[in-house]
Amino acid sequence: MPNAASIETIYSTTLACPAEDVWRALTSSNVQRSWMWDSRLRGSMEPGSDYALYDDGGNNLIVGTVQEAEAPYRLVLTFDARWDERVAEEPAGTLEYLITPTGDRDCVFSVRLYELSGATADAVDRDTVEIYDGLKTWLEENDGA
Repeated sequence: MPNAASIETIYSTTLACPAEDVWRALTSSNVQRSWMWDSRLRGSMEPGSDYALYDDGGNNLIVGTVQEAEAPYRLVLTFDARWDERVAEEPAGTLEYLITPTGDRDCVFSVRLYELSGATADAVDRDTVEIYDGLKTWLEENDGA
């Protein structure tokens, strides 16, 4: 197994929507996230608070604590995967979102996941592009819904 400190996944893209729309998509609770396994978010997304992404059956997929929240530009969370027994046994990592406005209706959206290991790191490396390409499509097709 690789050293946990060496595992890092980065995704970045330009979005045709304002930073506030991206922030709302990331932080709105109890709204179905079609782009992330149809999960919903539980938690206030305030620094120091706990959060969970959960499925329709109420099972936690990812849990953690909000470390930093600077609306609508930066969100840092611990990332403790729970979607199956293998990842539930692994240590938590960190998830960082950066949203940088480049105009009135455009922004650069970056995701950084680090300090992950084992099956969690493998899944994140495999699925990150698909998940956040899905967010990009959802935001742009729904005009930031």
